[in-house]
Amino acid sequence: MTRLAAMLGLAVFVLGACETRVVRYNPPLAGLPGAQTGMAPVLDSTMHAQGSPLAAEPTAKPVIENADGTKTLISRNGRDLMFHIASCMREDDEKTFVDQVLSETTRDEFYERGYDPKLAFTEMKRRREDLEKLFKMLPSAELSPGVQLETVGENVMRVRLHYVDREALPWCGFDMKLEGSNWKLRWFIENDGK
Repeated sequence: MTRLAAMLGLAVFVLGACETRVVRYNPPLAGLPGAQTGMAPVLDSTMHAQGSPLAAEPTAKPVIENADGTKTLISRNGRDLMFHIASCMREDDEKTFVDQVLSETTRDEFYERGYDPKLAFTEMKRRREDLEKLFKMLPSAELSPGVQLETVGENVMRVRLHYVDREALPWCGFDMKLEGSNWKLRWFIENDGK
């Protein structure tokens, strides 16, 4: 009987020392910019997207300043690629766009047709309004709501919105190709309304 009482006392002591702790909590859409929740998300390492602002460890900078004054662009995902496209447009940096943002495949296609790849930058500047509309609809590239990520070739992914009005959004996405460890721009997708 004494033994039973001692075990019961030990069980009460152990159960009384338990704590409640949230291990994982990720409410729907909590990762979107400006999202507010009643309780901050509690994420573990399996719940982070690569390059996510919610990641426990900060990711590498998308631009590396070299000692000689040049810069090297890092595109780990579609969002980084969009950042580089927008930066090149803002800074009117045709050379960096052609050399480090545009995919080698797209540059080669320009050369094969007898054109200079700099025309890609010129066309992008001409359609700046279409580009801005697209980027507003894709704030986080492939992680944006409503985006479908499709494989369209070897190491080529399509980041695309479907069923959007052609008048409102002439470009509905873009193709990006993995070259080495960086995603490069193949080109933009004309909106067919599908």
